[in-house]
Amino acid sequence: MTNNLVIDFEQEIGKMETVEAGSFGKTMVVAPHPDDETLGCGGTTAALLRQGFDVRFVFVSDGTMSHPNSKKYPKARLRSLREKEAVDAVKVLGGREEHISFLALPDRDVPGQQSPYFESAVRLFISIIRSFEPETIFIPWQNDPHPDHRASYQLVTEAVSRLDKKPLLMQYPIWFWEMGDNWDVELIRKMRISCVDISPTLAAKQNALLAHQSQITDLIDDDPEGFRLSPEVIAHFNRTREIFFENINDLT
Repeated sequence: MTNNLVIDFEQEIGKMETVEAGSFGKTMVVAPHPDDETLGCGGTTAALLRQGFDVRFVFVSDGTMSHPNSKKYPKARLRSLREKEAVDAVKVLGGREEHISFLALPDRDVPGQQSPYFESAVRLFISIIRSFEPETIFIPWQNDPHPDHRASYQLVTEAVSRLDKKPLLMQYPIWFWEMGDNWDVELIRKMRISCVDISPTLAAKQNALLAHQSQITDLIDDDPEGFRLSPEVIAHFNRTREIFFENINDLT
C-alpha cells in the first residue's frame, strides 16, 4: 500500500514550480531498464525532440530479469525483445535509433559502488558523456527502491564528478510512488523540485509505453513470476506533469 505521505506529496505536484522542457537543452536519458525512459521522462524528452534538441538514450541493463523463468523467451530472446521495444518507444517519442545505446549490463546486478565492476562501468559512462556532451542528464532518483536504479544513479554521478564540464543532473522517480516511505519524502523535500507540463506530449508518452508490450501485457505468458506493470503503477505516470529532483549540492 502506498504511504500516506507519498500520496500527499503526489497530490501537491500540480502546485509545484514549472520549468520549460527546452531549458534542459541537449539531453541524455539514462534508463536502468527499457520502459524507465518513458515512465520517468517520456513527456519531457518528447517535448525536447519536438523543439529540435538532441536527445540520446542510454539503456543500462539488459532487462532480462523481468521474466527469468520463461521458456518461450530465454535470456537472449528476451534481451532482443526488450531492446526492440525500447527502440520502438524512443521512435514514438520522436527519437532516432542511432541515438540509442544499449550497455546490456546484467539486470538486477548493475554494478553499484560496492561492486568490483563499478570502476569500469564508470569509465564507460565517462566516455559516453564526453562523446555527446549533454547539457542535462536525466537519471533515476538516488534512493529509488530498485537496486539497478540506485546503481545507475551512482555510476552517472561518479562519472560526472570526474568531468571538467558537468551537465545538470535531474532525477526522476519510478518506484518511489509505490514503495517510498516517510524518510524518502523528507529527503526529496530537501531537494530542488521542478515539474514540466507535458500536456502537449502526454499522448506520445502513453503511446510510447504501449511499445513495451512485454511489460504491460501477458505477451510472455509462461512465467508465473514474470513482471508486469499494473494499472495502478502506470497511473502515477499518466499525469500532465513530470517531476524531477535536483540535489542542492549540485546547484553550487
